[in-house]
Amino acid sequence: MSRTLAAYVRKLEDEIKSRFVGNYHAIKIAILNLLHYRSTLLIRAPRGVGKSTLMLLLLKGIYGDDYVVISGASEVKRGEILGRLHIPSLEREGVEKVIWSAFIKAKGKGLDEVNRLNPYTAANIYHMLQFGEVWAYGQRYQIGDYTLIANENPHDPTTFVHPPPFYDRFDVVVYLRPLSLSEKFQLEDILERYGNSLVDSMPQVLSPEDLEEIRDEVAQVELDVELKGFINLLIRDLQICIRGKEYSEIKPPALCEGCHFIREVCSLIREGPSERATIVLTQLAKAKLWLEGKVTEDDILQLAKWVLPHRIVLAKSTMILRDIDDILRQERTKMHERELRKQWYLLRELYKKFDRALYARAAEIALEDPVFAEELMKLEKIWVSKGILNKEETLAHYLGVAEWM
Repeated sequence: MSRTLAAYVRKLEDEIKSRFVGNYHAIKIAILNLLHYRSTLLIRAPRGVGKSTLMLLLLKGIYGDDYVVISGASEVKRGEILGRLHIPSLEREGVEKVIWSAFIKAKGKGLDEVNRLNPYTAANIYHMLQFGEVWAYGQRYQIGDYTLIANENPHDPTTFVHPPPFYDRFDVVVYLRPLSLSEKFQLEDILERYGNSLVDSMPQVLSPEDLEEIRDEVAQVELDVELKGFINLLIRDLQICIRGKEYSEIKPPALCEGCHFIREVCSLIREGPSERATIVLTQLAKAKLWLEGKVTEDDILQLAKWVLPHRIVLAKSTMILRDIDDILRQERTKMHERELRKQWYLLRELYKKFDRALYARAAEIALEDPVFAEELMKLEKIWVSKGILNKEETLAHYLGVAEWM
């Protein structure tokens, strides 16, 4: 890790905090998320809380004045978001030459009021985020590395409803809260200091070249095997359903009626996160390790609070952030219990050789852990095919799993 580059990142955080009151956890995760390739961030907040200001401070701190912001509140034309035909070339030579938009070519991209983007514009941005390219008039433009920061007020009455895969392409979502009374006085002091130049006064702390070097270094960071396992296990806990809810028209809680695991975390989740959650959590963990020199399992759970809200649908929800907080606390307890039971060591031994006593212990543990049960049922399928085990004495048979995994 370059100490100079890390110092620049910390200075960027300090400069933003000197101009933006409160929501410091959101600022911290937003900056951490900048440190990997093709960083995308979505800021959600009610009107007047400062979501556009935070977006501009982040972009200006890296790209100076060399960034482009598209506003969903205006009528966005095709030429603004993608590109337009060069008419003289078409008229003189009959060649369709595309002049690609400044937004597409800019490394620093902003989307103001994403909720107001019309479906056509949102679809083109989605394609860019998914495939790293855009198409216009039959021609393709490949996008290199970039930073995209967006904001929205999803409760705005002029909101378009964008599909879940669109939001899944944003690495993290941060929620901004209104200022407390004491923070309002802090804001008054800041406004007196900077006046109407709050964003204009923001210095360019990092250059795009600095950021590129940081992202190269972060990409080369290696996480411990145990930490990688923790990330994968956490996300699998939030995805798993032995009744196959991803293929079922019936969703929890109705699907969970009579299920052995009805009290597990899986019963709280209607639709689990995509594998992108695993990728983003890994990127954030590597960025934190690069910047701070360490990352723990508790850090992963804290980071997950920002990775999951827009990627998960709960069976019942009143306040999404609080509900996810509760789920992650349950996960912390479950992870600790797994360590005490040494269940993964047990599973490794069974992979080496079938042992009926070990299998009996594993089956007992599996009744308390659907992810462990999933892995054990895969082994059962092998043992049944080899005649080592009868299908009627398997865990899969006991749980009534319709389709063997």
